[in-house]
Amino acid sequence: MEKINSKIPFRKTGQLQLPLLGLGTYGIGGLDYHAPLNNDEEQIKNLQGAIRLGFTHLDTAEGYAEGHSEILVGKAVKDFDRSKLFLTTKVRRRRLKYDEVIKAAQESLKRLDTPWIDLYLIHAANREIPLKESMRAMDTLKENGLIKNIGVSNFNVDLLQEAMSYTNHSIVNNQIHYNLAVRDYEENMTIDFCQKNGIIVTAYRPLAGVAFAFDSQRQNKPVNTEVFEKLAKKYGKTSSQVALNWLFQKPNVITLVKSTNLIHLKENLNALSFNLDSLDIKYLDEKFPRSQAVNLP
Repeated sequence: MEKINSKIPFRKTGQLQLPLLGLGTYGIGGLDYHAPLNNDEEQIKNLQGAIRLGFTHLDTAEGYAEGHSEILVGKAVKDFDRSKLFLTTKVRRRRLKYDEVIKAAQESLKRLDTPWIDLYLIHAANREIPLKESMRAMDTLKENGLIKNIGVSNFNVDLLQEAMSYTNHSIVNNQIHYNLAVRDYEENMTIDFCQKNGIIVTAYRPLAGVAFAFDSQRQNKPVNTEVFEKLAKKYGKTSSQVALNWLFQKPNVITLVKSTNLIHLKENLNALSFNLDSLDIKYLDEKFPRSQAVNLP
């Protein structure tokens, strides 16, 4: 069994610890559908390379490549100490009836080839299926030991409060679209609510919209150059590293990066090697151009 050496720091809530930086797997095995010509062996090798770099949190979903992403993650982790890895996966919004949630989790366990899921998320709410029914299924999965932690994704304050009222266990994670350019969940107080209630926020798409922020008044020229230029020079980092570090400085927030390129992953890890000071964080908070999130409920 291959040992894992990770120096990525953690966020903690209750008994749960999540690394500040994890690896997203959307695009592994295909996108929304399984890519028949996908190079599985190469992607498994790259996932294993990421684990050797220190990425112990791997995030996937039954909806990624029709479950093929989970299969590749399962194959990639089989030679490592499972107790040192943290696997997150998600149930599709169309499968949120009680029996379907149970079945979906069992199918994910089989594809991942693991006896338990560390964190199981409702991928997005479905107004046509009572949330009470979905949360009852999440309770059953946890009480039967199939999942260790319950979480949600793309939930605002109202949905979080409703979900919390239906479960006998803590909701420990809310995975949302959040980055320098996208602050909707700040503005609607979701992040503040999570911080006050011990819910770790996982920011997905941490760089989407960051490197390519546009301003129509400037004829579609990037406007983030002037924002990053000073900070990149000051810290000797790239704009992506500055953007990631901005997230690292937010209380109770972790993030996921998506890449099978080990050079890029090393660059992402290097975003942990410094800390933006409070004035620079304020500068980014106030000066970075905004865009709109997707997948808001």
